[in-house]
Amino acid sequence: GYHVVINLTTLDPRYFLPDEGGLAAKLGLAYHHIPVVWSSPQPADYAQFAALMDQTAGRRRLIHCAANYRATAFYSLYALQRLGWTEEQAAGFRANIWLPGQYPVWDDFIAAETARILVAKNT
Repeated sequence: GYHVVINLTTLDPRYFLPDEGGLAAKLGLAYHHIPVVWSSPQPADYAQFAALMDQTAGRRRLIHCAANYRATAFYSLYALQRLGWTEEQAAGFRANIWLPGQYPVWDDFIAAETARILVAKNT
């Protein structure tokens, strides 16, 4: 029932299927890879994700990474930015996966992107 696969993991063989894009194509799925480096998520990574989500609106998407952290973080930010979620809803969605303080680089990234999104929404 999916139409689009968005993979947010890097090409680490422990977490990445060989030729995942080819497999998706054989199944008739559009495939997009945004390799988000775990130790250094970037605003440009999220911007690329948000643009891809906008481009594929109305299609069922499977968003994945190695352990659902990147996918949960990016989707919660997108929902805050584009789907009308409140900051509390986005944080609650992440709380199903994330423990506060567990990954400080991600806490900082999420806080910075949340602030940027909220400023943009209020201007």
